[in-house]
Formats: sequence, structure tokens, C-alpha cells
Amino acid sequence: MIFALIIMRLLGRRAVDQLTSFDLLIIIALGSAMGDPMFYPDVALLWSVFAIGTITVCYRIQTSLVNRFPRYEDLTEGMPVKIISNGVLNSKSIRKHTPTQDEIFLLLRNKGIRTLGEIETAYLERDGSVSVFKFPAEKQKPGLPTISEDMIKELNPHKAGTKVESSGYYSCYKTGDTNWLEKGSSFPDCEGDVWIHSEHT
Repeated sequence: MIFALIIMRLLGRRAVDQLTSFDLLIIIALGSAMGDPMFYPDVALLWSVFAIGTITVCYRIQTSLVNRFPRYEDLTEGMPVKIISNGVLNSKSIRKHTPTQDEIFLLLRNKGIRTLGEIETAYLERDGSVSVFKFPAEKQKPGLPTISEDMIKELNPHKAGTKVESSGYYSCYKTGDTNWLEKGSSFPDCEGDVWIHSEHT
């Protein structure tokens, strides 16, 4: 236990919500190396100490390279990606990465974001978190509500090509594109072909 605490101190400090993929791999490897002697008596403690020492050295080398060479960090840990600009989703960027639109909306709701119209820019960070830069209150505009896809029915969705029953702002669910549509006009084509009423905070 004391040895484990010493190793964790040597690894350095990092907030839990800032763990990268490499950090998670290190944690898994350390857990395996520290746990094997406890569960398998035939595994020598010395080999476990050697494995843990090797993992620690590798981690310190990785950290040093990341701090010295930004391109190496981009290669091994990825780059921040702009996923929202001026209240509109960058659907191409989202499709290239793991989080789904529902997962991104969950992260936004956890930050108190009700609509994309509040957001000037948002980035998907290396650790999977989302950083948000909001418009000033006076510049916020109608936008797509940050609801999950299984809740769309509650907002009376409209298919592209159908008639607009009442004038107002509507948002394309897959992109966040928001337009004022007049009663009697048709909902235009958009990615996913689903429109819902916009909201304004």
C-alpha cells in the first residue's frame, strides 16, 4: 500500500476529469501490476515491483515528451475539436469522434446550457470533456434545445417538406441550423430532415 502511494506521488498530479486515454491505460496497467501478487501467489512480488517501476518510467517519459513537443501531444492524445460554432453543430466533426450528439447534449445540460443559441463556440477536449464559450446575454438567440433524441416527440417535431402551421423560429435537430419560418411555407431540407421549435433563454 505504501509502495503504491509512493508510485502515485511520482506520477504527479492531475485532476480526475482531465485524464487522457494514455492516463487511463496507465491506471489499468498499474492496477494489474499491483493486484497480481495479491491474487496469484505464484507471481513474485519483485516482478510486480519491476513492472510498476517500468510503467512509472514510461509515464514520466510520455509526460516529458508531451510537455516539450506539442505535435507529439496531438499525435498521442488528439487535438481539441470545435463542435459548435455560432449556435450550430459541426456534424462532420462529431461523426469523426466517439461522443454522440446525445452525449454532447448531456454534457451541455450538465453545464446549464438549455439551447445552442447560447453558445458562441464549444470544443471537444482531449479528455472527452466539452468547453463552452457563451454569447453575452444580450447576444443570445433562439436555438436548438439540448434535449436527447428520445425526447423529441415532446416538442412536436416536423418533417422536412411539410407545411409550417405557425410562424416562428425552428431548428434542424441534427445541425442546430435555426431559421424563421412563416406559416404556410414548407420546412426546408436539412440533415436528418427533422425540425423542432427553437427555444430562447
